[in-house]
Formats: sequence, structure tokens, C-alpha cells
Amino acid sequence: MITEHTSNDPYCFVEFYEHRDAAAALAAMNGRKILGKEVKVNWATTPSSQKKDTSNHFHVFVGDLSPEITTEDIKSAFAPFGKIS
Repeated sequence: MITEHTSNDPYCFVEFYEHRDAAAALAAMNGRKILGKEVKVNWATTPSSQKKDTSNHFHVFVGDLSPEITTEDIKSAFAPFGKIS
């Protein structure tokens, strides 16, 4: 969970072992409400200046989260789609 001391909402990255699980989570969860706040879910991207990810995990960005959300809330919301790394 990434929170900044600015007016921005918290965000996080969810890592799945399987591409199909990450794709299903993205399709189902984008625009859904978690703790009463509609979240934005997209494929996570890495700036080209950073080293390439070789972890073979599939990263999903989850933004516009409620300030009250916890890591357990995120795990509970995304676990039904597949094994999270």
C-alpha cells in the first residue's frame, strides 16, 4: 500500500502468478467500489529508464483507494481471481 502525505488517494500494486488471473481481476475490478470508493485498475507499467522486471509476475495497478483501506482489504478483494504473489 502506498500512501503519500499529499491530497492524492492511496494506491497499490497487486502481483499475480498467472497472467489470466491478473487479466480477470483487471476486467472485473476496474470501476468497482471498495470501502465505498470506486477504484481504478490498470496494468502496471514500468518507466523505460528502469530495469526490466524478470520476476515473471503480472502486476496490476490499483488506484483511487479509500484512505481507510488496508492491505488485507485489497487481498480479500483480489484473492478470488487467483494466487497473489
